[in-house]
Amino acid sequence: MTAEPSRLGAFAGGYQPFPAPVYRFEYQQLLSAGALVDRAGRPVSGAPCPTCDWLVDAFTCPGALPCPRCSVKAEQRCIRPSGHAADRFHTGRVRAAEARDRAREEAGDPTLLAPWPEHPTPNERLLP
Repeated sequence: MTAEPSRLGAFAGGYQPFPAPVYRFEYQQLLSAGALVDRAGRPVSGAPCPTCDWLVDAFTCPGALPCPRCSVKAEQRCIRPSGHAADRFHTGRVRAAEARDRAREEAGDPTLLAPWPEHPTPNERLLP
């Protein structure tokens, strides 16, 4: 599923060219296809993140920040009290990434993901 180049310009400074996906895998498909755009209307790449193994979108990955709980450096996985790698980021690290993105949004950062259309028409919905 790819967006037509002529359609991308229509959403510059506007909305995503597709309605919001329902499931995470649908979001990942749109991202990996280069179909999502930032607030300047540019396609957002979906390269794999070296820290979290998810696809990189325009938001701050918690792994890009140091963890306030376990004190690991940026680009390292959180560690459990036993010393093993944790399977998830600690809550404080996730909240720090969310705070950074809120500050970016308030500053009008054009590299953030464009918002989704509020009320898609029935024929604009994603197909299975």
